[in-house]
Amino acid sequence: MKKSNDLDFERISKYYQQNDKTGFFQNISSKLWNDLGLDEVFFKIDHTITKYGQQYLYSSLRLVKQGSLVDKNLELTIQAFEQNPKFESFLMSKLDGLAKNDSYFLCNVFQRETPKNPWFILVFYFLSALSFIGVVASFITQSMIFPAILLITSNFIIHYWSKLNVSLESGTFGQLGEMLATSQIILKESKKQKITLTKQPKTESLGSLIFKASVLKPRMKGFGELAELAGYISELIKAAFLIETLFYYSLLKDIGEKRSAIEKNFELIAYLDFALSVRELKNSDPSITLPSENDTLEINGKGMFHPLLSDAIRNSIQVNQNGVLITGANMSGKSTFLRIIGLNCLLAQTINSVFAAEMILPKLRIYSSIQTFDELESDKSYFYSEAETMKEMLAVDNEQGFNLLLIDEIFKGTNSRERLVISSEVLQTLAQENSIVIATTHDLELVDGLPDFMFFYFTGEDVSGKYQYDFRLRSGVLDSTNAVFVLRDMGYPEEVLDKISGRLNKCEKLEKDDS
Repeated sequence: MKKSNDLDFERISKYYQQNDKTGFFQNISSKLWNDLGLDEVFFKIDHTITKYGQQYLYSSLRLVKQGSLVDKNLELTIQAFEQNPKFESFLMSKLDGLAKNDSYFLCNVFQRETPKNPWFILVFYFLSALSFIGVVASFITQSMIFPAILLITSNFIIHYWSKLNVSLESGTFGQLGEMLATSQIILKESKKQKITLTKQPKTESLGSLIFKASVLKPRMKGFGELAELAGYISELIKAAFLIETLFYYSLLKDIGEKRSAIEKNFELIAYLDFALSVRELKNSDPSITLPSENDTLEINGKGMFHPLLSDAIRNSIQVNQNGVLITGANMSGKSTFLRIIGLNCLLAQTINSVFAAEMILPKLRIYSSIQTFDELESDKSYFYSEAETMKEMLAVDNEQGFNLLLIDEIFKGTNSRERLVISSEVLQTLAQENSIVIATTHDLELVDGLPDFMFFYFTGEDVSGKYQYDFRLRSGVLDSTNAVFVLRDMGYPEEVLDKISGRLNKCEKLEKDDS
């Protein structure tokens, strides 16, 4: 089975990376993307047909749109597919024709500035005209044969001089022509079937651009000797009269003038593929539901689970306070639960889907501190890296909407005495106004410093000499830990375990006496 590392995220993310990121509700950071494990999740939820749709899906997950929680246009598009299966089948067949492995760079055509034609293009037009005149004249008078040969020779030199630029971009131009032609066909079919598409670019005269792009499309090989001969003759004619060179610069001019139209047609193809993908995702898993929006800072998730875990335990939580602290034994599911909440909150706002029986939440920005590492190259300690992330969370704007802050094992990079004081003060500061903070910890003592928080916990139990977890979220505070059981299950020597247990029992006795 393929893994997400089989996907080339550098290419998939190109459309997003070059996109204008202003005007969106939130630009999902790389840290949050990695904290939620979205590379693997993307692989799971991606049902797109084309690379354009795949890029659009990725960009949609990274750039959360303004407006309501549920994208009504996306739901209307999906409904149009459901109500018109004939059009859906037609659309899928046309998108399948665009499913190429090397079409990730088409977005460069409209996302980057098109170079202006050089001044010497006029010389090329002049030489092309002279060559044509010379060839025609050589049939009338023999004295024109030699000048015609000289002109054609000079054109051959220019043709193969400019061939490098043409060859580098010919693949993209071919894809451009195919994409535009397919977009026009889909638009005509939608009008024929009287289907209103939520993204519908104006019908513009793109025939000339499509034709020029098709001329510059790389010549296909392997279709027999006759086809090869026709290809060589075509190449000679294009070289003799600078046809390919002139079409190349003329096409660049057209692209510069019609970048907006190209982008709209690209977005039509990509969006329809994206919508088909979301529809297929929902059809493939009946556990996926449509989220509901509320206008208060409250999250109510019922039967939530992680899409990558088969036979996952489903947990529910209702958060109606600003602070939540989750205590739990080692490996009991605390970090996974944070990812489940963050992931579902993000998918709710981007693809109208949650992996839950029901989920009600407001539109909110998501921030995280789940995976933190020592940065050896920059000489940053674990604590310093975590402290930087906490500082960024403290700076979150609470006046521009709601926020969700996810923190796993807060300040575990410092000693216990300082950790308790710092953690309680930082968490209380974060859990106010328009923010919900959900944090996990091993430190049961931290509960005493957070009187206004809601408390939940994960735990397990010793079954026949082996510690087992049920991964179920419970209301309240954990009253026991499992570190010694973990060491036992790992095969630590009995004498070491006995000494550890003896010292822990003494500590518990002293604490009871003090209280």
